[in-house]
Amino acid sequence: MYSFNSRIRYSECGADGYLTIVALLNYFQDCSTFQSEDLGVGVAALHERGTLWVVNSWQIDIMRLPRLCDRVGIYTRPYDCRGFFGKRNFYMKSEDGEYLAKADSLWTYISAKDATPVRIDRDILEAYGREPKIEMEYLGRKISVPGDTEGWSHSLEEAIPVNDHLLDTNKHVNNGKYVELAAGLIPEELRPDRVRVEYRKQAFLGDTIFPEVYRQGEQVIVKLADSDGNAYSIVEFSKIDR
Repeated sequence: MYSFNSRIRYSECGADGYLTIVALLNYFQDCSTFQSEDLGVGVAALHERGTLWVVNSWQIDIMRLPRLCDRVGIYTRPYDCRGFFGKRNFYMKSEDGEYLAKADSLWTYISAKDATPVRIDRDILEAYGREPKIEMEYLGRKISVPGDTEGWSHSLEEAIPVNDHLLDTNKHVNNGKYVELAAGLIPEELRPDRVRVEYRKQAFLGDTIFPEVYRQGEQVIVKLADSDGNAYSIVEFSKIDR
């Protein structure tokens, strides 16, 4: 298990003074990045090998979001690595040890040259190790787009050009940016406590993203697609039945 402590910053909060979902995802992403860097298998090390990690899916379950200036701990633990896939849990806790959010994620180790999956190097497997997965409800990584299903509203939103500010060091749209784009399209009154993300292909500088929004009650699915309707990413916002 790897962790770091933080304090919720003003720049990470929404208009209500609470941590945004996008900022929560960024905390999780940063946590795994810090672990990789501290273990010597971070961005620069993988660049020398000609490899990188890409995320296939996220599931984030929110118990409650912390507020401005709250002190929190962010944790991650890889729980399964085999072939070219890696599975990793994340969670955030309050200063008192209360779970604020839990997450599951699936990653693929690929060649930076041609984006094909490659077997995870043994020294990377040994560096991360393997720990028990956390207790949470595990859903499938696939998200179905409703299409013309009865009961769902559907809207086409304004196209989004892929500019530099959406890219990360891998020169593609960062996984958190898809969630940020999707979150900007959901109704303000919606307060989701579960976010699922499926990534289907990478978007690069010069591409254009065409968003489609589907809604049924408190469930919203945002499809971020290319001009032919092929999804780069699908993001689902919903409520957990408690």
